Amino acid sequence: MKKEQPNFLEKMSAVIGDCSLPNLGIAEQYQEILKNEVNIVLHSAATVRFDEHLRIAVKINIHALQDLLKLSRHMKNLKSFIHISTAYSNCAGRKVVDEVFYKPPINGKQLTTIIDCLDDDYITNITPSILGEWPNTYAMTKAIAEGEVLIHGKNLPVGVVRPSMIVATDTEPVSGWINNFYGPTGVVAATGLGVMRCMRADPKAIADIVPGDYVSNAVLAAAWDTHNQWKEHNHSINQSNSLENDYFVSPIFNFVSSSSNPVTWDEFSTINKKYGYTIPSLKAIWPIILILAKNKYKYLFLCFFLHTIPGYFLDTLARLTGKTPKLMDGYRKLEKFADVISYFSLRSWIFHDKNTRGLLSRLSKQDQFLFQFNISQLNWDDYFYRHVCGIRMYILKDPLETISQGKKHIQRLNMAYYTLLSIFAALVMYIVYGLFLIFMKSN
Repeated sequence: MKKEQPNFLEKMSAVIGDCSLPNLGIAEQYQEILKNEVNIVLHSAATVRFDEHLRIAVKINIHALQDLLKLSRHMKNLKSFIHISTAYSNCAGRKVVDEVFYKPPINGKQLTTIIDCLDDDYITNITPSILGEWPNTYAMTKAIAEGEVLIHGKNLPVGVVRPSMIVATDTEPVSGWINNFYGPTGVVAATGLGVMRCMRADPKAIADIVPGDYVSNAVLAAAWDTHNQWKEHNHSINQSNSLENDYFVSPIFNFVSSSSNPVTWDEFSTINKKYGYTIPSLKAIWPIILILAKNKYKYLFLCFFLHTIPGYFLDTLARLTGKTPKLMDGYRKLEKFADVISYFSLRSWIFHDKNTRGLLSRLSKQDQFLFQFNISQLNWDDYFYRHVCGIRMYILKDPLETISQGKKHIQRLNMAYYTLLSIFAALVMYIVYGLFLIFMKSN
């Protein structure tokens, strides 16, 4: 960017805002600038915490969208408005998700009325009842937000992009870039550290993941396409001189990998573990182990032996050596994380993506190259190598220069693991042998 557009920073202006505040927390003078100068709006702001308090989720995921749509209505030269939703906004009680607007469980105004009448503690208590079939406050508020697009975005050039689970970038801005522990990224990071050793998941279910830069490119292309559809709509209205059917139908683009390049949780786990051993982290505390368990009781059994017992053992050692025990606190958070993601790792959905495929076909060959989001061309094996590298560098803050030390470190951990396993097996055999002798003597 510095080479091709040396003065690019002079063309950019940051505006202070806060999506949890009325009118997005944007001062009136800046609102006027936005109304006069903005052509395209890409609304990606959201709280993506699955267990976010409902009041906060409503403010950020619903109210902020309402306010931005109202502001956009006054933008003199608005060409396109893209709302970034999620493929899972309509997953409750549904196995097939089309690129259409579904009726939300409740509209934004009704939910706001309920929320405004109650205190935080009471909202927390009744949230499970309000959610109903929805797995969490994130998915439900995003479903309601899509309904608000129909209300507050009526006759605006609005499009909706629904990505599935977003993970590290493929190539842009750099290979493997990621900055959060959410979703599948958290699974790979925790497994690479040797902290997470079992996961509640159906190995045959689809891990519907998409690289972050592919999502960004799809959003930019969707903005272009929405504007073109808007122009064509207005042209047809002017040609017919009719007020009938003058309502612009906002296009929806499901952006997923499951329809053209599916990968199962078993494949996801296997490939990431392979590269976890290829480029192991120096920060790992245990060998890389991840067992997928679909059955709830099998999962609880594995958690007890692979998480709870080692956690108590190492925390006890920490206390004896004068250190602060941290592992069990970490496991309690990890179990909460695993419970939240299990809704998605135990199920598969069919996402129709005809609009997204059509969007890709309408791009020129050059734009298809510059704005790459053809998921069918992605090689998962190559991608997951970059994925693990990115997690190592950008989340664990462990540079690739330490790979050789990391390999020696993981070898020592493996030796310690198999030594402990052998001692444990010998102890079990000794106990069984002792019980056998007691049994023989009693007879």
